[in-house]
Amino acid sequence: MKRRLVAAALAVSVVFSAAPAHADDPSVGGGGDGREYYVNTQVTVSGNGTSPGGNVHIPPDFDPPKCWWEPKFTYAEMVEWLTGIKKAFDSTFFGSLIEFIVDGILKEFKQYESWPGKIFWLLTDDKTAEGAACYQATEPKWRVIRQVPVAEGDKLIDPWDLAKIARANLRLPQPVVTINPPDGTSYVGLETWVGVRPQQDLSVTASVTGYPELSATINARPSRVQITTTGPGQIKDGANCPPYEKGASLASGCWIKYTKSSLGSRYTITVTQFWEVTSTPSFDLPQGEVSSTATIQIDEIQSTVRK
Repeated sequence: MKRRLVAAALAVSVVFSAAPAHADDPSVGGGGDGREYYVNTQVTVSGNGTSPGGNVHIPPDFDPPKCWWEPKFTYAEMVEWLTGIKKAFDSTFFGSLIEFIVDGILKEFKQYESWPGKIFWLLTDDKTAEGAACYQATEPKWRVIRQVPVAEGDKLIDPWDLAKIARANLRLPQPVVTINPPDGTSYVGLETWVGVRPQQDLSVTASVTGYPELSATINARPSRVQITTTGPGQIKDGANCPPYEKGASLASGCWIKYTKSSLGSRYTITVTQFWEVTSTPSFDLPQGEVSSTATIQIDEIQSTVRK
């Protein structure tokens, strides 16, 4: 009985934009914390740039969408869904009320019978607390759309929104830093080699299943390495910093030449890997950067002069 009650609440909430309630209707999909209902998103995110264990670097002014309308039902599918709800309440205390509500909705929707495609767009969210708040504050909970209008801020999912969703899911690996000399101690005036393990290019695609025009792919590639340190000295960094190999020239790598001893303590070396982020279609998206640190003790070479 409880499931049937919440199914009725769902029918009213989604179609009439009333306060949502949790439900488990398998033809739509549901989720929430037991108090709220939302339609499961059809947006899928894929690509080697979404691997777990990376770091999400998003500037504070970046605003990926939190809730949006996306295409869900054709006319026939909406009729089938609502008819299924009505049948679920047949021979129950609420049967007559639900039948009256659903029949009224079906009568209203009859005008869309000849429209092709997924014309019923239902509201969904990104399943965060902000997304739930956006869902609650957004009305209506569904829209009838013949074609996707181009209008900023209308919450209809589009490639720009999908590019922002893809960017929000980009996970950049932390730089793996090697120091040479490898024992963690170097000397004033000696080039201390700083290497960064090479990283492969990454990509993330966000798309709405079944809609080739509703898709966006972002690509990220390592663009440069920046080195800073707490000790004084000359720094050479660049587009990349290959790990040290015997016989490598100073011109081919990245290094720090300290001019002062760390006096028995250690200097901190911060290595920041910058990533160039582009997208298809082309949008202006935040670039990426991830940092790692290492420490080094710098001693002075002692020499004795005999006469």
